[in-house]
Amino acid sequence: MMPLAAAGLLVCVAVCNPRPARGGLGDLVDTVRNRLDSLLLASDLIVEPGKEVQLKASLRTGLRLDGIPGKRIRFFRDDKLVGESRTDDDGNATATWQVPSEPGDYLFAVRVHPDDQPKRPAPDAELLVAARPTDAKIAVTDLDKTVVASGFLRVLAGGAKPMPGAAVVLERLAKDHTIVYLTHRPDVFGPSSRKWLAENRFPRGPVLTSTVSGFLAGSERYKTDRLDDLKRTFKNLAVGIGDKLSDAQAYVENNVKSILILDVDWSEDDWKDYQKLADQLAQLPDTIQVVTNWSQISEILFQNAKYPKEEMEKRLREVADKLRRTGED
Repeated sequence: MMPLAAAGLLVCVAVCNPRPARGGLGDLVDTVRNRLDSLLLASDLIVEPGKEVQLKASLRTGLRLDGIPGKRIRFFRDDKLVGESRTDDDGNATATWQVPSEPGDYLFAVRVHPDDQPKRPAPDAELLVAARPTDAKIAVTDLDKTVVASGFLRVLAGGAKPMPGAAVVLERLAKDHTIVYLTHRPDVFGPSSRKWLAENRFPRGPVLTSTVSGFLAGSERYKTDRLDDLKRTFKNLAVGIGDKLSDAQAYVENNVKSILILDVDWSEDDWKDYQKLADQLAQLPDTIQVVTNWSQISEILFQNAKYPKEEMEKRLREVADKLRRTGED
């Protein structure tokens, strides 16, 4: 059952945006409005080749996104049925699949059995299993205010644009890294997140979303736990990119090279805001690099450039001091 706070978030999507932009999360807005529509969700995986894995899907309905029990969920690859199971009391279904011994991206279509479709049929879902050797180089990136040039509320409203240069840099990085999109967004936003990435020509990679309970628990705890899970199999988490100080901290705690893309409003005229941000940066480990755009990220990744956090701290304190002196005059 969805917590009241999360249900309220979805109500806001429908009520606060009477004419949301199409695309992005527009289809989800319609789902919330209708309240009786159904959603079929599937979870991407990144795994070691040759392993047996559990493919996971969830069938939900209504404003609270309650699970629909007793429905047959089918998993197809290349139009061939590879597994089927009925949803449990929470609407979850799984199928066991043997991952091939060869690394690769294995795409699945997940469908409700035609005889089990709700009155308002649930659209098919897509599931990616990224099979990689344990020494594969992994690059982890956040979504909102990192590859997406806006925060989550703007994403909810629809029409979110990509961060300039993000797709180009990640496409280049994907030549010898696997890109993992690690987001604190709840899994209900997984389908639209994957669609947005594809439409904006980002390289394919597993999209790892939070559960609603994970979303409410906070970004740092969720990401630290997911990174810890990844490191149990993959020993070469090469780089982590995110916009939150908690993202940077989570990467460092897992010994991942951390790049913090900081959204600073340099038009702000309150010196205390700059001072506060500088003080927060000062609490982070010295290994974190701080940038403001993807051109600088490209320089770090491909030209061995350095953007130590001390430089951003210094700049923020200089702006704060200047504004404070101006206010005292």
